[in-house]
Amino acid sequence: MAQLSTKRVLSTQEEKLASLRKQHKTLLKRITTERNKLTRFKDEMQRIMQSSSGLMSSKLQALHKIQAELQEVLEQCAKSKVFSKSERKNLHWMKEDLQDMFADFEQPQMTEEEFAKFVREQAEERERMGFDFFNHFAPPVPEEQQRSIREVYKRLAVKFHPDKASGNPALEKRFHAIMQRINTAYQHGDIADLLAVEAEYAELEDILSGEDAPLRDLVEQEIERLRAELDLCQSQLERLKSERKSVERTQEGKLVKDFQKAVKVGIDPMEEMTRDLDHTINELTFQKELYERLLKGEISKEEFEHEAEKHIQGNFVPDMDEISADEFFSMLEDLSAEFFQEMERDARRSKNKSVHDSKPSPGASRKTSKRS
Repeated sequence: MAQLSTKRVLSTQEEKLASLRKQHKTLLKRITTERNKLTRFKDEMQRIMQSSSGLMSSKLQALHKIQAELQEVLEQCAKSKVFSKSERKNLHWMKEDLQDMFADFEQPQMTEEEFAKFVREQAEERERMGFDFFNHFAPPVPEEQQRSIREVYKRLAVKFHPDKASGNPALEKRFHAIMQRINTAYQHGDIADLLAVEAEYAELEDILSGEDAPLRDLVEQEIERLRAELDLCQSQLERLKSERKSVERTQEGKLVKDFQKAVKVGIDPMEEMTRDLDHTINELTFQKELYERLLKGEISKEEFEHEAEKHIQGNFVPDMDEISADEFFSMLEDLSAEFFQEMERDARRSKNKSVHDSKPSPGASRKTSKRS
């Protein structure tokens, strides 16, 4: 009778153990899925930031180049007898205004290819130094959980220390690789990976062998261990979710989201991002080439004014009436000023937005204080 009772209790405990092990396995899979989501998002963020920064560097170089070339042409025009005295005066001031408009724009020192190489070198250096930009987004592991994680680590370190396999080169190499994985998981507070190592190399079926009394004790111990580990894993899952949300809320994270949305609706985000810059470069190029053609005698003054007026009508002022030469030069000056004023406004808006986003809102502060 006692034997039957013992077997019934054991059977019930084994069912609990099987259920816990199933939960344990499911939770580890969820952690792996969440970790992969976070890794993919980080990789995409780095890819977009590198690509966009390199592209912007290249575009800004092109902008500075055409600005300098246009200034040189305007300087030649300001000295040319092709233009009247009042026109030469306007051209001189256009050149000066062009210089002032670029005063706040720092010229990039690297081409897109040089920038990409620089980024790669910086990433390699950070890797050697053990620096990770994303580290500060990961919530800290509570001290009590750190102790529990350390217990699992010590258990595995004792079992898989390479000294245990001394004299067997193949096994020693395998143990060394396992220990590297164990150490990395421990450094990142990754209880899920530590438990995955344990599951891969130490099946738990062996606890269900032996005499009834010792077996019952072992099953109870295993149930308690799994319950504790489920709590640790659930906590890690929540930390991973929190880390991913924190990364997504950064300015860079929002940029990734915007890029992803744009791609879904068939928009090239890189093209959209540089559209205004491309437009400005094209306008300055048109002005430069038009002035050069006039200086070289390829077109007459009347043809020059006609082409400039036609271009303005097609791009800015539809159905524009005839204007005088002085009005035309004044308009060109205004248009140039408008281009760069808009660029300056965009730069200020971007800077102010960056500062604003980095400050916690009063509401967020109140919520934080309430939680504490």
